[in-house]
Amino acid sequence: MPTEAELTESHQVSRQTVRRAFQDLMAEGMVYRLPGRGTLAAPREEQYLRQFGSVDDLMGLSLDTTLELVSPLQRKVELDAAGRLHLQSDRVHRLAFLRRHEDIAFCLTNVYLPPAVGKLIETVPELTEVGARSRTTIIGLLDERLTDPIAEAEQSITVATADTDIARHLGCGPHRPLLRIDRMYYTTADQSIELAVSYFLSEHYSYRVRLRRNVR
Repeated sequence: MPTEAELTESHQVSRQTVRRAFQDLMAEGMVYRLPGRGTLAAPREEQYLRQFGSVDDLMGLSLDTTLELVSPLQRKVELDAAGRLHLQSDRVHRLAFLRRHEDIAFCLTNVYLPPAVGKLIETVPELTEVGARSRTTIIGLLDERLTDPIAEAEQSITVATADTDIARHLGCGPHRPLLRIDRMYYTTADQSIELAVSYFLSEHYSYRVRLRRNVR
């Protein structure tokens, strides 16, 4: 790729702007640097790689991945999920979907919603028919319908093993080690409105978070 000096001159921008652009591209895994050779485009891989630093980044999954419904939205008794959502009853709305990139399934996600929240999207066609595919995210659908918008998310990252159902959907062997990411989403009113539990195949997925320091 052109050097920082060449890009600065050709685009009439500051050296700092060009340097920041290169840093963002490296964080996204799109380029890499080798001493003495400069900046090179990263080879295309089968892994899905995206940098997540905000809820908006998570909503951006719809830009380059596809949701494939494997279990339609329906009411179920889920004690653990209801407790984590701080519900008064044991019933939640639940659905499950595969997330695909270039038609490769790299993630299976189970979503749990409070009944009042689930009703907001229970007539969305993409969430009612098994096998339906769409470029959407559940939080994106909810954000369009909620009175209070989604403001933040808490997440935990652990390791899990594939049970029979997960293995069948992801096309891997039972007991296969997987990356598990749990995300709880909250509105500006501090209401928990979605619990998403996702299982990822490590050979098709890379997780990156960019951390910044506040420097005065």
